[in-house]
Amino acid sequence: MSEAADIAARTQRFNDAARTFTPPSPSRHAKLMPLKDGIVELRQKGASLRLIRELLATVDVSVGTDTIARFLAEVNGDGTTPRPPRRSGRRRAALPVVMNPSPPAQTIAPPSRTELPTERPRTRGPRVADPRNL
Repeated sequence: MSEAADIAARTQRFNDAARTFTPPSPSRHAKLMPLKDGIVELRQKGASLRLIRELLATVDVSVGTDTIARFLAEVNGDGTTPRPPRRSGRRRAALPVVMNPSPPAQTIAPPSRTELPTERPRTRGPRVADPRNL
């Protein structure tokens, strides 16, 4: 019987703690929050992020200019602009540009297999000199 009372007491304590729980304040910009009004005012007056950083350093708040920019974007409710997708290093073959298309006078047949050069096709990787051509 004492085990059931012990479980009920634990449940009651847990439920009381859950009801009185308040989330902690966000620590993301904890150093800058008390100075929010001054930072926003400086930026509205046209102060650079570097100048704001130097002024914050005089009151022993050391943060970077990127942090100040993110803080201002969060405070002002501005969403950050998404970055453009990264371009791959692979190049695409250029498409021929036809300015004035005219019907071809004569169609050229592709070269036969025997007319193709005897060079090896270029593979991906470092270019190495062919010892036969030295």
